[in-house]
Amino acid sequence: MTAASIGDRVELGGVYNVRDLGGYPTADGRIVNTGLLFRASSLHRLSDEDAWREFGAASVIDLRYQKEIDAFPLPDFIEDPLHRPVLLDGWKAMPGLPEETHGEDSPEEHLAWVYACMLELGASTVREILDQLTEPDALPAIFFCMAGKDRTGFVAAVLLSLLGVSDEDIADDFALSGDEVVALVDWLRTREDYENHPMMNQSEGLLRAPRAAMELFLARVTAEYGSLSEWVSTLSVPEGAIETLRARLLS
Repeated sequence: MTAASIGDRVELGGVYNVRDLGGYPTADGRIVNTGLLFRASSLHRLSDEDAWREFGAASVIDLRYQKEIDAFPLPDFIEDPLHRPVLLDGWKAMPGLPEETHGEDSPEEHLAWVYACMLELGASTVREILDQLTEPDALPAIFFCMAGKDRTGFVAAVLLSLLGVSDEDIADDFALSGDEVVALVDWLRTREDYENHPMMNQSEGLLRAPRAAMELFLARVTAEYGSLSEWVSTLSVPEGAIETLRARLLS
């Protein structure tokens, strides 16, 4: 299954915020292949087994907290999911958010700080995801968190950067989640009972995916490492893994 054009929502049994990452141009003149790499909100909401079989994912990468998986397990027909949390339960106890940067007052700054935490705490997860995606028969692959915006957006940014997609297009892809996440939360308010559910307790400013948040994060990564793909080069990724990924996902 592929999106008709860049950024189009992909239908998967009514699951919100499903997109094909294919179609984006790269710096060396190639194109990210469609039908191979997908991002989504949580697949625990999928009840259509036929839709899942038709979708045909070979790799299912669950980025959620363990407590989210415990509260909302995946349906049995989604076989062999890989749990690769970008952030562990309880990470919010970490210091570092500037005093003046409250989510309600500055969602862009707040979200950029969250993604910086993912950069620090999600390094091993990024290595594991790359290991999986370079395995034989690993594609098509789909990765997701609860809403498909923050943790999913971070992983999407890393993968697109590795493939040579521009920061501008990465920020554009991130921003596409805004309306989808707001619609998802409106739909969920009377359907999921989860204590301190993070999405239910956020303002619309934080629920949306402001392009400026990803731009701010990418600018800071560029200032420190040169680019998001250069950050990956500090993670001891096996030699040849990135070229294998590019060979599989670019044409």
